[in-house]
Amino acid sequence: MDRSYLLGRARRARGLTQVQLAEISGTSQATLSAYERGLKSPSLKVAARILQALGFDLNLRVHVDWKEHHPPGIVAFWVPNILWSVETPDCFATLGMYDDIGKTDKTEWDMRDREQRKGAYALLIRRGGPEQMLRWMDGALLLDLWDELDLPDLVREAWKWTIRVAREPVRADIYERGGEATLTGSAWIRRREHLPKPPPPKQRRTRFDPRPPEPD
Repeated sequence: MDRSYLLGRARRARGLTQVQLAEISGTSQATLSAYERGLKSPSLKVAARILQALGFDLNLRVHVDWKEHHPPGIVAFWVPNILWSVETPDCFATLGMYDDIGKTDKTEWDMRDREQRKGAYALLIRRGGPEQMLRWMDGALLLDLWDELDLPDLVREAWKWTIRVAREPVRADIYERGGEATLTGSAWIRRREHLPKPPPPKQRRTRFDPRPPEPD
């Protein structure tokens, strides 16, 4: 996507004028106008700074390759080369789909419910296209359900390497500070406000009595 288009779209999404954005981003209004009109092209660093002032971030987007399978005896289905993440609330939406597998009268699947999510994922894998799976099926939730899904052996075999790659062990230091620990593919730590430290407790003063204790 063109950087100039991104800047104009982000500014309008925040409801700001070019003058207002120039003030908060440290860029002149004339330069912003030239960017948005395509007369000048901002560097990635400059575009990232302006977007950050608007509360957005430049991110990498994962491209997923899909292959259609036509095995004998069952309906054709699609298989991705990698898994992906679906943000909330979409990953917990209620989907309207006919139960073409179980042939029941069920037409709605509440994916907040684990059992219904199993049914919805099985339908998406066996009957859905890449667009439907990308939009509603979260990779982490799929891995949690994979061994329990009602899928033909041919479908499981076709998805085998995608699932195996996604389950590769990853070792991370949860106490790492900075760098990649501050972000994910869809979110990052823009600001973190710490609570003020509480005042130190008042010390109670005790009087020292020089007299020896009285005998019992």
